[in-house]
Amino acid sequence: MRTTPPRIAYLIADPQLCGGVAVVCQHANRLARRGFDVCIVSTAGADRIDWFPDLRVPVVPLSRLPRGIDAGVATWWETAWELRRLEIPRKCYFVQSDETRFYDSGRCERILARESYRLGYEFLTEARWIQEWLKAEFGQEARHVPNGIDLEIFREADPIVPRGGRPRILIEGPADMPSKGIADAFAAARGLGAEIWYVNYRGEPDPSWRPDRCFSRVPMEGMRRIYSSCDILLKMSRVEGVSGPPLEMMACGGTCVVARATGTDEAVRDGRNALVVEPGDVAGASRALRRLIADPALRRALAAAGQETVRRMDWERSIDLLEEFFLAAPAPPPRGGGAAAGLLAEREAAMAEICVRLKAHRAEIDTLRHELNALRLSKGWRIASALLEARRSPAALLRLPARVASIAWKKPPRRPA
Repeated sequence: MRTTPPRIAYLIADPQLCGGVAVVCQHANRLARRGFDVCIVSTAGADRIDWFPDLRVPVVPLSRLPRGIDAGVATWWETAWELRRLEIPRKCYFVQSDETRFYDSGRCERILARESYRLGYEFLTEARWIQEWLKAEFGQEARHVPNGIDLEIFREADPIVPRGGRPRILIEGPADMPSKGIADAFAAARGLGAEIWYVNYRGEPDPSWRPDRCFSRVPMEGMRRIYSSCDILLKMSRVEGVSGPPLEMMACGGTCVVARATGTDEAVRDGRNALVVEPGDVAGASRALRRLIADPALRRALAAAGQETVRRMDWERSIDLLEEFFLAAPAPPPRGGGAAAGLLAEREAAMAEICVRLKAHRAEIDTLRHELNALRLSKGWRIASALLEARRSPAALLRLPARVASIAWKKPPRRPA
């Protein structure tokens, strides 16, 4: 066992506002408080995470990776391949989901994600189901470090709008990820006479959803006031590692209806601290919502049990396990040698190179997309579109002079962020 804490670098991709990056920030912050030298390294080139409260560790782009790192921790399949290329003596992989499920069959990302779980790293995970899956599928022994709930961030707070009128249902999650079940949630909540609030992190909401209030990219500290304003959280995800929002809602005094995704059983118990329905079961979710709306006593009982659940989910107990892991001697590398080991190393190096090229192509596509959007907002593009429309429609031809004059004299619309 080490007598001095190692220098640790957690590798993330883009520091987007999401639960996975929030867990990394909790690990890094709490290890730093215990004397570890920790940094967060962004393979996307970011140098800050501005949405996580009181982050006390540096965030640096991969190009400025500090010297003398003892342990690197991959946190996403792409970062696992980046870690493969770095000269860091101890390589670890904190697995937060089966990331192959985020891609359609046959996609190269799905193949690379799956192959990342075969790398000869030391494995950590937040969920028992992931621990069992890594062992069964890949023969990997993973240390279980469960997530906690930060009760300094998530607690009952002054609501944005007081509860007490119509029941208020909260739907949360990125609009552009079908696996989060946002469309199912809106379908289940419709027609119940309830007020619907929606918190979106990414993507454009479907116009048919029509929430009563919509919030975008809310920082973590802002979420407690939204949770405290709502009666019921409806979470219909089909893919999760461990779903944080139901536990955050419990910490803020609310009640939850949750789909039975992987990781749900880490802390959610049907009929004890929440109501659980099957994934994609819109009718079942609607019945559960009706039941809670009609029975305030049940809501109060589930909310009380939920608060007891999160009080037991202390982050410091989890960091005890994490500290023990990093202070222990590194696990021995997998057995193997000779020609087979050489072929394996060549194969892994080739996959790491493919991953780098894939990231470069994505960056090129993003640049072209931004350039195309800028072109579409230009006066020349809009006048050309008006001319094409005029060729197809006599009515548009009559309106053409006025429309061209309007485009020429008006300022172009603001480019979306």
